[in-house]
Amino acid sequence: MNTKIFILFIVFSTIISCNNDDDSNNNDDNNCLELNIDIDITSLENEYGCVDTKYQMEINLSEDYTIIRNQSDFDNLVTGSCQPTINFSNYDLIIGKKGLTNGNSTIDYVLTQHCETGNQTLKVTFNQNDTTVAPNLTYHALIPKLGEEQELNVEIIVN
Repeated sequence: MNTKIFILFIVFSTIISCNNDDDSNNNDDNNCLELNIDIDITSLENEYGCVDTKYQMEINLSEDYTIIRNQSDFDNLVTGSCQPTINFSNYDLIIGKKGLTNGNSTIDYVLTQHCETGNQTLKVTFNQNDTTVAPNLTYHALIPKLGEEQELNVEIIVN
């Protein structure tokens, strides 16, 4: 009788320990698949004192964006009232244009990095108002320097 109980105890313990190992491994995998890490970004306004860049800065784009990685490209591609010397050893400049059907109050930015791939997404949210002005705005963000293999996607949201 004691032998049967002992065997049942061993079988039961083995089943429980296997289930716990599987659960912990699955949770680690799921956490990475679901986890995006927020990354701090800044702007030309915050770092270099530029003013009202959504109206005062121009780049020859239409409904698109580009990544500027050096001062020479910035000087050649971007015009306007603010032409700072950007620290491109620390930053890449994401800059784009968006045409809107009514007025704009603010633009919000959130940069996230996918934990598994390392790729990043910049979410640009245009918070609109009821004015009838239909602006063609320049948006931008200074982000930490991208790695050679990192990809960046820009997602536009109009509220």
